[in-house]
Formats: sequence, C-alpha cells, structure tokens
Amino acid sequence: MAIWSGLTLRKRLFVLAWASFIILIYLGIGVTAVSVVHGERVSSAAGHRARMTVGAVERGQTPPEPIPEAGDFTNVTIGLYLDGIETLSIRDSFWAPTFYIWFRWQGDRALNPGANFRLVDGSITRRDLQEEYYGADGTNYQRYRVTARMTKFFNTTRVPRDDHMLNLYIEDARFDATRLRYVADPASNVSSRVRVSGYTISRSSEQVAKTHTYRSSYGDPRLEGQGNRTFSMFTYGVRIERSGMGVYFKVFIGLFAGMALAFASFGLRASDAGPRFSMVAGSYFGAVANSYLAGSLIPSSGQFGLVEYVTFIGLFTIFFSLIATIVSIYIWNIRADKELSRAFDVTTVTAAGIGYVAVNILLPLSA
Repeated sequence: MAIWSGLTLRKRLFVLAWASFIILIYLGIGVTAVSVVHGERVSSAAGHRARMTVGAVERGQTPPEPIPEAGDFTNVTIGLYLDGIETLSIRDSFWAPTFYIWFRWQGDRALNPGANFRLVDGSITRRDLQEEYYGADGTNYQRYRVTARMTKFFNTTRVPRDDHMLNLYIEDARFDATRLRYVADPASNVSSRVRVSGYTISRSSEQVAKTHTYRSSYGDPRLEGQGNRTFSMFTYGVRIERSGMGVYFKVFIGLFAGMALAFASFGLRASDAGPRFSMVAGSYFGAVANSYLAGSLIPSSGQFGLVEYVTFIGLFTIFFSLIATIVSIYIWNIRADKELSRAFDVTTVTAAGIGYVAVNILLPLSA
C-alpha cells in the first residue's frame, strides 16, 4: 500500500500494533455486548415457554403446591377472545386490552364465575355481561366484555429489537383450587383488528390452565395451620414482535450520522487540527442528543441492554477518535513525520470503522 511505502520497519510495526490494539478493543466490547443481549433473548424465550407450560415454573416465581386430583370441586371451561389493545406503554409498564371472556360449567348456577373472576397483575375498568344461559340439564354459560389495565414490567434489554408476550391472568376471587378449577377452551383466539404501533401481532394466541400458589392463608381462621393457598389460574398470551429493522434505524439514525462525521474527520490532514477537532466535537454532541431520544423509549434501570450498548459503542468510538486525532497531530507537528501521521490516520479509521460496523451488525442480529 502507498501509505506504507515510505515507512521504516519500526514504523510499520508501530502502525500494525496500533491496528491490532483497536481490533482487540472492539472484539472485547463486541463479545461482551453480544453475549449479554443474546443471553437476554434466550432467557426471555425460556420465560415465555415456562409461563405457558403446565408444570413449569418461571424463574423467581413460587412453585405451586400440588393439589389432589379428586375432590369436591367444579371444573369451569374458560375461554378468551382478545378484541383490541387500546394502549401499550413500555416506558410506563402497562397495556390496556379489551376482550371477551366466557365460562361454561355444569351444576350450581350460583357459582357465578363470570361475576367473581379477577385479574392478577391488573385491574378491570369495565365488565359488561353480554349473554348468559342456564339450561335445565345443568349446563351454564356466561359471556362478558371486559376492558382492563394490565401491569407488565417489560424486558427492555433488547429494545428496539424486542418481542414480548402480553398475558392475561384470570383467577376466581372467591374459590381456590379445592372448589373451582379452570379448563382452557380451545376456542380462544385473537381478533385480526388488534394492532400495536411498531409491532407485529401473532395471530395465534396461547393459553394454559395451571395452579398458582400464594404464600399466605390471608388470615382465614378456617385455614389456620395450613399455610399457603393455591388457586386455579387461566393464562392467556399473545406475542408481539418488532417488524424489520425500520424502528432500529429510526432510533439510532442521529448516532450513526454522528459516527459518519467522526470517521470523516480522518480525511483531513493532522495539520488541520481545528476542523478535525470541530468535526469530532460535533459528532459527540449529536451522539449525546441521540442517547436522550433512545433513552426516552424505555424506563430507567440499572441494566445494560441493546440501547445502552449501541450508545456506549458510539460514544466510545468518538472518544477514541479524539485520542487518535491528538496522537496524529503530535506525530505530524512535534515529530514532523507526515508519512507516519497519514498512515496512522488511515489505519485508525479502517480498523475502528470495521470494528464499529461489525459490532453494530452483530448486536441487532443477536437480539
């Protein structure tokens, strides 16, 4: 290469060592960031599977206590049709669904599961009875239309390449599993009208009926000494995921523009110190402004995720560009070695550019 032709062996080794140093830095950052983000993806998928599998327990949840297979309880077939999602806010940790829910059982109509069900991790804002039927043969049916607000602490480590499972957890407010047990109705589904801005909705919902144990008897004098209470819980879930890379580039377009400006500064000779510093400074302020935009999408937390890693790599690269600029100016002005200065600049922008682009390709793919 022309930039190497006028360099001595010692200078070539210096430039080669510098390039190796840059590559090792980006390799270390990339391996760490990719492993963390991909690990969150695997952990999230495992949590989804455990949540919707009978007998499986999510990490951090209380394992349900076993309940007898026989007893004086009533099986209630329960189903749900998700009709709409009015609001979803990752930053405020909630979503607001509208859905139809129905109950079908044999026996005592006074069981009235439709009037007595409750939402775990949520609140019912409106409950309207749409239809009810009590047959002479003991078959009972109720259908309600419900508007609710569900609390969900979204995993934000992969925003804006994230996917989530939106769950509704239904329990009877009066009877535990010794009196009432849910059976999932395969007729449950999700409406084609359901939309969430920025996400694609899975048109196949998931559901499961499993037990849920509370580590308290709620002070019930009839249960003294028995400890925990176990309820039958119906869980309905629908998946949402980001569609394509559009949102990702939209969030980080300011940062990427700033990075292009920082790399372009190496096209100037070290003798143009003022313009070079100005370009690096401009890219820094652009990256900082973009970090505020990206951070506004997610709640504050102490955990590093995709947004934080992409922002950190950008800010680090700008700082690294500033250090490299200072070194190049020193070589040009103090050591009076123009050839080495230009070789140093070309090597820096090539190695750092390849490292930066490689990490920013792998990160969203791993998420």
